[in-house]
Amino acid sequence: MYAATFWRRLLPRSLFTLTSLSAANMANGIVPSRTEDGEVGLRRHPKYWLEDGSLVVRTQGDLFKVHRTILQRHSPVLSSLTGGTFQEEAGRTDGCPTLHLPDELGVDSADFETLLEHLYHDFPLGPDASFPRVASILRTSSKRQLDFPLLHELTRQRLESMVPSDPTAFYEVERPDDMLTLAVDYDVYTIQKALFYTIATHANLQHDEPEGLVPGVSAPKDAEPVEPSPANQFNLSPELTKRCQRLLDDLVAHFTPILFTVATAGHMACTDVFAEQWMPLVIQPALENSGLCRPLETLQTIIDLDWKAQGVCEECVRDKREEWKEEQGTVWEKMNGWLGLSEKQ
Repeated sequence: MYAATFWRRLLPRSLFTLTSLSAANMANGIVPSRTEDGEVGLRRHPKYWLEDGSLVVRTQGDLFKVHRTILQRHSPVLSSLTGGTFQEEAGRTDGCPTLHLPDELGVDSADFETLLEHLYHDFPLGPDASFPRVASILRTSSKRQLDFPLLHELTRQRLESMVPSDPTAFYEVERPDDMLTLAVDYDVYTIQKALFYTIATHANLQHDEPEGLVPGVSAPKDAEPVEPSPANQFNLSPELTKRCQRLLDDLVAHFTPILFTVATAGHMACTDVFAEQWMPLVIQPALENSGLCRPLETLQTIIDLDWKAQGVCEECVRDKREEWKEEQGTVWEKMNGWLGLSEKQ
């Protein structure tokens, strides 16, 4: 104890701090590394520091010792960065040439780890890959970063498979805000429409309530205001938020006259049934459940109603359901123009 006190007084306090931090890092499995040029403070990756590796890749504060041929084979960018006189001119770490990925490429260490997990078949990019894994590989394999052309195309296909392309495919999309941001950043146009629709119709955006279209009809006054929940608190850029708001305005403007216009049928008796039941079965439930903002779902609800039990003949039910399905398709197609996607898809 006296010896420890003596050395604390003799040596600078900063040396003990450095020693303590190093011990803590080693206890947490983080091994500080030093290049042969003397640079310290970097971390050897706990998984991808392969003893038989031939190249050390540095991204952010992490070092990955991997096989150069695997990266060169799939990436023109990495092939050019590690070709020519690279072997002779590069700094060395643990006896291997060290490639410091340029900061302007924006390669994140966690994304690079996910890329390696695919390349080394630890977690290949299968059909059941999670969105975070797909997003990481889409970024690192893009031309903006490391340029793995074949892998990038495969990853785009995986991303597209996660989002419905049918206007009647109503199921939840995992993290639609992050997915939309990624789809816009990397020009994945095929899924943008469904993602814009999902967010615009579920993010509690403001819109003008229709007034005066049907006498005496208004949104229920006793309905409690919808409190934002974690599920619909989306993280979007101001520009994407504006696009979602404009889409919602277009959807409401288009669907309002359709919702508030009583359906007519080929037979007068069936038209009378629609006239009598349209308010309690269609309009009022739509107003109570944000149906005006969600035309595709509301039209599906109208299609699924048991109109035959209300007295509409089988022929008129069949004809009207076909008409409402066509209207779903019309809304879906119009969104291309509203979102400016017509020429991009």
